[in-house]
Amino acid sequence: MSNLVDNIDKVHEQLISEEGINFADLPEEIRKRIKGWNLLLARLQKNPEDNKLYTTLQKQSIEIADKIQDFIEQDFDEDNDDNGADDKDTDDNGADDKGADDKGDATKKPEENKAPVEKKATTVPKSNEPKRFGNLIMEKKILTAMNGGDRISMNQLEEIIGKEPDYPEQEVHNIRLRKVFLSSSYRLV
Repeated sequence: MSNLVDNIDKVHEQLISEEGINFADLPEEIRKRIKGWNLLLARLQKNPEDNKLYTTLQKQSIEIADKIQDFIEQDFDEDNDDNGADDKDTDDNGADDKGADDKGDATKKPEENKAPVEKKATTVPKSNEPKRFGNLIMEKKILTAMNGGDRISMNQLEEIIGKEPDYPEQEVHNIRLRKVFLSSSYRLV
C-alpha cells in the first residue's frame, strides 16, 4: 500500500537538484508551496491508499516545478535584458541625441561597442553545453497528458513544447516521440 508513496514523482525536487538551486535562493512563494507539498506528502504517508491525494501531489509537484522553471528563466531573462536594455537605451538615446548633441552621441558609441563584447563573453561557455530541446517539466507534462497511454495529440504536444513538433520524430528532454501514420498524434518511442 505504501507503493503510492514510493512511486510519487518529485518533479520539483528533481529540477532543483538538476539546476543546483539552493532552497533558500527560491522566492518565498515557492518555498511555501514546497513546504505545503511536504505536509501533504506526510499525510499521504499516513494514509497510503488515498489515490486522490496521490494525484494532487503529482500535479502540485509539476506546478511547483513550473514555478521554479519560470523563476530560473526570469532570472536568466533579467540577466539578458539588463545587457539588452542598456543597448536599447543607448540606441534610443543615441538616436534622440543625434540632432541635439553630437558629443552625447559620440560618448555613447564606445559604450555600445563594449556591451556586446561583454555579452558575447558571457554566452560563450553556455554554448559548450549539449544542445537538447525541452526540459524536465515539458517531459513530465507530456507523460501526464498521455494518462498512462503512449500517445499524445499534436495540439497538446504543440501547446506543451511551444512550437510545432518536428516530423517524423520529436525529442523532448529524455523522451522521443514519433508521428503516428495517418493520425494527428505522436507516440512514445
